[in-house]
Parts: sequence; structure tokens; C-alpha cells
Amino acid sequence: MTMPPTPSGGDTPPESSPDRPPEFPQNELPRWARQQQQQRSFEQPSDAEMAAFIGPKWEKVYRRKMAPFVEDASFVPTWNWSAALAFPPAWFLYRKLYLPFAFFFLMPGIAFRVLTGTDKPLTMAAMQQPENEWLLVMNAAVFVSTMLASGGTANWLLYRRARAANQLVIQQRVPPAEAERWLRRVGGVNRLATSLFVALSLMLAVAAIGG
Repeated sequence: MTMPPTPSGGDTPPESSPDRPPEFPQNELPRWARQQQQQRSFEQPSDAEMAAFIGPKWEKVYRRKMAPFVEDASFVPTWNWSAALAFPPAWFLYRKLYLPFAFFFLMPGIAFRVLTGTDKPLTMAAMQQPENEWLLVMNAAVFVSTMLASGGTANWLLYRRARAANQLVIQQRVPPAEAERWLRRVGGVNRLATSLFVALSLMLAVAAIGG
């Protein structure tokens, strides 16, 4: 009886070693690697693209303020006096950062109500009452916290929006000349909405104090 030939060493399947580390499939990376790869896929805006989006203040003001985000777009605290001292949150509306504008517009009132447990309006007559002194202190604390948060995050939020707009231009394969016009239109400032917001807010504040 003829025995079947024994497979040569080259045809013998390799035995799996229990000490061998697990291998990921070629087209499937671990989560941390996929996140890093996705972050690297976002191209940094060029100097001309940032100038088109930010406007005339790019060279003298925002190039220096946004320098920490060029190598790594992760959040780094910086400072923006205009965002901190402007009538909150008018700067975010002025720079077309509408989601941060809504956040900084709504959160101080919500935080004040949560911390004090009251929605009592601070009119001029109410502020003169001794029992409401602690409400004035809490209101000042919320205002200062909002100012610090606004000033510390403004540059990063503006850079993130400029970077997202530039990425959209790349994905849509917009021609350079048209892309620059689009970045100027999407970026820049919104003077009309900001003026209306400040005027209306001042009117309401005067009416509340007078009441």
C-alpha cells in the first residue's frame, strides 16, 4: 500500500504561537490609530486662506493669537480681550460664531438660576434691599466666569471655524479664486446683527433697571 507523500516544510502551515501579539487586519486599525489618521487628514489652512476668512486683522492680530493651533489644533487657552470685554456675547455674534454665541447668551442666566435657585429679576429697587446682596455677588461671579470663559476660548473657536471652512473647500474641490471669495463671505464679521443685538440688550437692561 502506497503512503501519501509528506508535505514539504515550505507547505506546512505555520503554527500559531501563544506568545505572538494579535495582529489587526490590514484594512482595520485600532481606534486610537484611526482617530490620529482622521486628525492628520485635516489640512491646516494656508496663510492666504486664513487672511481671507479672518479679514484685515489677520496679519496684525490673529496670526499671533492663533500660532499655538497651527501645529496642533487641540484646545490651548489663549486670550482675546475683545471677546472678554465686549458686551457678552456680542463678539461671537460679530465673528459669526453662532453656536458659541447661543451658549454664552443662555448659560449665564441658566447658571445664575441653578446656583441661586431663583429667577428673581435684579431691578434697581431689588438691588437696594439688603437681603438681595448675595444675589448681586452671585451675579457678579457668573459674569466674571463668563468673561474668563469667553476670552479664553474665543481664539480657538474662531480658528476651528476657519479650519472647518477650509476643509469644506478642499472636500468640494472649489477652484482657488472662487474658494477665496467663499471664505471671505462665510468668514469676516456680521456688523448688522451685532449692532441690533447690542441695541436691544441695552434697551432691555435699561427697562429692567427702571422697573
